[in-house]
Amino acid sequence: MSITDKSVKDFVEEVSNKSPTPGGGAVGAVVAALGAALLEMVAQLTVGKKGYEDYEVEMERVISEGDYRKKKLLELVDEDIEAFNEVMKSLKLSKDTLEKKKIRSEKLQESLKKACEVPYNLALEISKLCPSAESANEFGNKNAKSDAESAIALLEASFRCALANVEINLKSIKDHEFVSSMEEAARELEGKIEKCVSKCKGN
Repeated sequence: MSITDKSVKDFVEEVSNKSPTPGGGAVGAVVAALGAALLEMVAQLTVGKKGYEDYEVEMERVISEGDYRKKKLLELVDEDIEAFNEVMKSLKLSKDTLEKKKIRSEKLQESLKKACEVPYNLALEISKLCPSAESANEFGNKNAKSDAESAIALLEASFRCALANVEINLKSIKDHEFVSSMEEAARELEGKIEKCVSKCKGN
């Protein structure tokens, strides 16, 4: 059973228990999915409304994009949990002999990369929602302006969650080329998100 099939109450309770999963990455993915859903809602409240005829096609695109992205984001909830669990499994591997120590190290590095890639993918999915966020905020139903602003705030917060999880895993990865490439990619996404948020706040 996917954790996303649980009730909101059960999910919140599971986050609060002693287990490290679901943690910040999984929570960030849920928050991002809610942000995408809010953008979709704003667009739904705009389509067919008098005075918004010029934006109908764009709002239909926002609806389609929001529906697609929220599903992708929810898939990342389970992926984040699985990735962290693999790291924990690797840490528990035996170090009794040099050979076992080597295997453990290789498995750990492999799992850490995966644990880094999942939140990066979360950040990437969030960045792909920028055009929709800008459109919903600028052209969406003005009666739902606060919902568009809420969506943007949630997406920004979830992006920060994703970035924090990328950064903490990078600290333990020994592959310098991988680390450098991931840091550069994360910075690029950060610039995109900051530009989007700044533009939305200006409207």
